[in-house]
Amino acid sequence: MTPGGRRPGRQGTRAAILEAARASFAEDGYERVSLRAIARRAGVDPALVHHYFSGKPALFVEVLHMGRDPRGIVEEMLDVSGPGHGARLVRAFLAVWEQRGGEDRNAPYVNLVQAVAASPHAADGLREFLTERVWAKVVVDEDPADGKLRRALVSAQLFGVAWNRYLLRLEPFASATIDEVATWVGPGIEAAMRATLSAPTSEAEMSPGTTSRVVG
Repeated sequence: MTPGGRRPGRQGTRAAILEAARASFAEDGYERVSLRAIARRAGVDPALVHHYFSGKPALFVEVLHMGRDPRGIVEEMLDVSGPGHGARLVRAFLAVWEQRGGEDRNAPYVNLVQAVAASPHAADGLREFLTERVWAKVVVDEDPADGKLRRALVSAQLFGVAWNRYLLRLEPFASATIDEVATWVGPGIEAAMRATLSAPTSEAEMSPGTTSRVVG
């Protein structure tokens, strides 16, 4: 008999872990959930969670159908410096969703959007996950406020590209190659990462005909 009434490692255990993780992330977000708590909820020994998944990031990636841990994006960015890193980031980001290729190319991102749209807690979890695993390392800024805004600008552009490519299937984004999209979008990403950011300006402080802006 298995100690503590826990399930042995058999067919269906992996699915039970995923279901428990999905519920836990939905209720508590990414940061507050532990693998031990997921194991307890699934009724399995914690060692089995580590047997099927390398860690909490890998488990979260699978729960949200991301296909690949976005940490790989960071590693690819940090391995190569100099001009063109915006385009490289776009290539790495799109590769997260297109590992399977073929007719299923759009499925990972569509599944992610459906999961996030169905649960505000899933959205919170995704934001926490990306903040911890990706954005804090993609853009490092001496001014925390500037760094936060810069990461938001990069995120908005990357997820905007994915939305147009995989959900709206807007041409020419939908049928273009990853390299083509990276060539189009990369310079804007790079500008967001390197631009001097202007301080927020209230409407009362703005003169007629002027707007607040990001300057390069």
